[in-house]
Amino acid sequence: MSLNHFSDIMIPTYIINLKHREDRRESILKEFEGKPEFDCHIVEACIHEKGNIGLWESIKKTVSIAIENEDDVIIIVEDDHIFTEHYDRDVLMEHIIESNEQGADILAGGIGGGFRFVVPVTENKFWINHFWCTQFMVIYSRFFDQILNADFGPEDTADNFLSQLTAHKMVLYPFISVQKDFGYSDITEENNVNGNIEEYFKTADLTLGIYQKKYKQFMLMNKKERTV
Repeated sequence: MSLNHFSDIMIPTYIINLKHREDRRESILKEFEGKPEFDCHIVEACIHEKGNIGLWESIKKTVSIAIENEDDVIIIVEDDHIFTEHYDRDVLMEHIIESNEQGADILAGGIGGGFRFVVPVTENKFWINHFWCTQFMVIYSRFFDQILNADFGPEDTADNFLSQLTAHKMVLYPFISVQKDFGYSDITEENNVNGNIEEYFKTADLTLGIYQKKYKQFMLMNKKERTV
């Protein structure tokens, strides 16, 4: 497929934002300025005394909207998402299409760790057994009903719960998305310590970088053996 073809594609992108968090809303909308490939919609986040439940209800609300809109694939974005320098429209679109063909339920733009096992799918995409952080997720429609029908408990968190809900999850590398540290978290108390989020992403990045390096070495070795 020609990369030029992707200029005609717009992915339904649902941005979860608490109505009173105007600072976050302004920040996230700036991230999508000049990126018409994202068909952005603000979803007013559900308020709950437990932030983890509020986020899960917001994700379910978003999925319900996507079903009503008959979306085949969506991007769910939290309002602390920021693009990294590695973001490229055409590369993302290729990965979204390819990951669909590979049976992915979730394709993450970047994660804050949480994994124990990693399998390279390609040089720039890894299967992971678990992940932290849900600030940028491509979700395929085959996974919608599982999300809506899942029994989310009061002590569950969205990232850990989604990790357990499906084995078919992948992450792009290098990350195209990380979380902006606003100095507070509406979801997890431990993330209210300045620098925690940034450290999580840096550690995950370094670890996946090692896997990518080994994958490149392996592929190069195989290529040399085939040419002998």
